[in-house]
Amino acid sequence: MATANSREEQLQCSICLNVFSEPVSTPCGHNYCKTCITGYWASSGLARCPLCQKNFQNRPELQVNTEFRDMVERFNSMRMRGEEDVPAKPGEVPCDVCPGPKGKAQKTCTVCLVSYCWPHLKQHQRVTRKHQLIDPVSNLEDRVCMKHNKMFELFCHVDQTCVCFMCLRDDHATHEAVPLERAFRERKARMVGVMSEIEMMENKKSRSIKEIKHSAEQSTKESEKEIADIAEVFTALVASLQRSQAELIELIEEKQKAAERQAESHVAQLEQDVAELRRRRSKMERLLQTEDHLRLLQSCPSLHSFHSFDPLSHSSPPLTPDLSDISRHGYVRMVKKAVAQMEKTLSNEMEMLIHEVRLSDGCEATAQPDAERLTTDEFINEGWNPPQDKLMMIQQCHAVDVTMDAYTANSKLEVAEDGKQLKFHDGRMSFHALFGRRFTILPFVLGKEGFSSGRFYYEVQVSGSNCFVLGVVKESFDRETFGFPIPENGGWVFSKLINGYQEEYRGNFVEPPLNLRQRPQTVGVFVDYEKGEVSFYDVDARTLIYSYTGCTFSETTPALKAFLYSMAGAPLSSRPKLYPIFGMYRIGVNRDFLNESLVITPVARAT
Repeated sequence: MATANSREEQLQCSICLNVFSEPVSTPCGHNYCKTCITGYWASSGLARCPLCQKNFQNRPELQVNTEFRDMVERFNSMRMRGEEDVPAKPGEVPCDVCPGPKGKAQKTCTVCLVSYCWPHLKQHQRVTRKHQLIDPVSNLEDRVCMKHNKMFELFCHVDQTCVCFMCLRDDHATHEAVPLERAFRERKARMVGVMSEIEMMENKKSRSIKEIKHSAEQSTKESEKEIADIAEVFTALVASLQRSQAELIELIEEKQKAAERQAESHVAQLEQDVAELRRRRSKMERLLQTEDHLRLLQSCPSLHSFHSFDPLSHSSPPLTPDLSDISRHGYVRMVKKAVAQMEKTLSNEMEMLIHEVRLSDGCEATAQPDAERLTTDEFINEGWNPPQDKLMMIQQCHAVDVTMDAYTANSKLEVAEDGKQLKFHDGRMSFHALFGRRFTILPFVLGKEGFSSGRFYYEVQVSGSNCFVLGVVKESFDRETFGFPIPENGGWVFSKLINGYQEEYRGNFVEPPLNLRQRPQTVGVFVDYEKGEVSFYDVDARTLIYSYTGCTFSETTPALKAFLYSMAGAPLSSRPKLYPIFGMYRIGVNRDFLNESLVITPVARAT
């Protein structure tokens, strides 16, 4: 039985799911009913195989496979003959003609409105061969037009309902109607196309689900690894603090034991002196009791020698300081101050890191913490204000005091006494220009402070200069070169220059000019030595102007220099210092340039 069922499934059209009627084959090798495949192509507008989705450039000319059709008809005949005497089971359509036990109906006549088993069907066909037969159905009443008492044979496209031939003369006279079989095949063909699209969407969404799950799993693994690494870092920090605590406690305990040993030694010496004094005092008391003049004078020849012995003058130890008082007022204060400073620095760094993580994930919290968060330590009296943006974090955490080194200034430049302002020289010779380690060609000056680690930030007012240069350079930057500072020669700068009559703002000098929305009035310079980044900010607009990334600040020490340092026993680091650099260029020959200036301004902090 299973074999018969599987064989019947092989002889069914995949569009109408019935046994093939006028079977044809597509160029890709799949079989369909001729009306089914042509209806599918007509409804979809594409010459495509519904099963394998192969597109055909031109609609193929289909020919009925006669051998396959004959095979299907023989199979139907064999199936029907095998079911001649099969009684109707529950749920199957019974024969309306059988008087006794009802046989299983094989066809239903749409004209007679009667279902026939195989014997009665043969009798019916002998009498009326032109009646239309359909697969057996039980609900014939639902298939009959109640108005005309005729079978539904047509489908109205306008009203999307089944009608009989008589309806075309009345209510549906002007409507487009097609035979039910044709409408059935077209609808099935469209359903096959929709199912194919649904299957494609299902596969696509299934792949998306897998990708999202895989991405979520990877993200979870990365997050777990990051959390483990962060825990390891903090564990190492706690372990380091515990080691420092143990070392400090051990040192204090050693000092305490040394003080105790010194006190014990002094006490022993004093006890010996006290015993000697008691012995002498006892001897003198015995002599004072005698009346023998000779004995008294011989036993105590001179009081001067007696007074020459003063145990306190040579054996008494110096006063020992109270160790607990030192620990309470010295060591404890130093520890509290160091811990408070460490707590402040770590808190600021963590606030900045947390803010960066929030910004990178696009999940910045709308609610801000309290504007003033005081630490419990008595030494921290100022509050920590949560930063509103990255520039504010930089301003709060990494601002440094920068001054210009007048001894490095080019002879065309003049540095103010406080080291905060740079102007063009008025022509008078200066001590700094004659004897300083100055720039001989380029109109530049260096900052006094150099940095070889961490982060630092400073701000410069540039509104008073027509052409300026700001940034940082390595300590080894050549001060006698003609070359403009670029990363290749150890310089990372931002500049405003005049090219003809056109103002140009530039980051790296080898790149095209920058297109800025507005002229910056104050520029902030931020350097992250560990990350290798140099960034320039428009302080008033609070926007990033330009940023160097992947900078290489370290350098290889020349062999001769390394040898001389090793001979001198001096430490030599491969991390050179970065120095702030400032520069101004003259435009034209008028003397208005004497009013131009660059000014290092205090970094504004949020209050």
